Amino acid sequence: FFYYLSKTSFNLPIQHSNASPSAMTISSFFNNGFLSVLGILLSAYSIYVEYRVEHKAENPDDVFTALCDIEAIGASCSTVFSLPEAKMLSFFGLVPHGSILDIPNGYLGIAFYALSLTRHVTGIQRSGLLSHLFHPTVNLIITTLAFSSSIFLARKLYIIQEVCVVCITTHIINTTIFYRSIQEALSVSEGKIKRQ
Repeated sequence: FFYYLSKTSFNLPIQHSNASPSAMTISSFFNNGFLSVLGILLSAYSIYVEYRVEHKAENPDDVFTALCDIEAIGASCSTVFSLPEAKMLSFFGLVPHGSILDIPNGYLGIAFYALSLTRHVTGIQRSGLLSHLFHPTVNLIITTLAFSSSIFLARKLYIIQEVCVVCITTHIINTTIFYRSIQEALSVSEGKIKRQ
């Protein structure tokens, strides 16, 4: 599946005249499709870890250690997922705390990466509603929100001096997708549609 995403011909790759063949091969493999699938998997795992941590009190005999809790490097994603910032919608007062909409950030991540994956596979040349949803400007706004959330959460990690492998990886993914959305928006403004 990942091989298919790396070889997909739905997208027109950005041409780097000065880029070496090896650099272009790496860039082609780690396209937005691959990054989106990886983001979905990491987001889903973060939801699972947060659920297990929240319900740990209900079953004291259940010994659970997340794969991302790596004592050797002092990493503890379960600690990070237990922070109030792990549910940004309620943290910023956008939804009531404890309501059905008070969802973990992982669900927001899945929605974002699913949109990015759909856009990568189906292309941006669509008609109707999708043409507006997939427009480079709209995409830039969405990726900017994702990038901004990564900056906010990364700052929190720095403040509490905590290492979260899953978080850091998704921050890198968000930054990469955001950077590519800027490139695409600029290329479209110049009249050249370029795909990642």
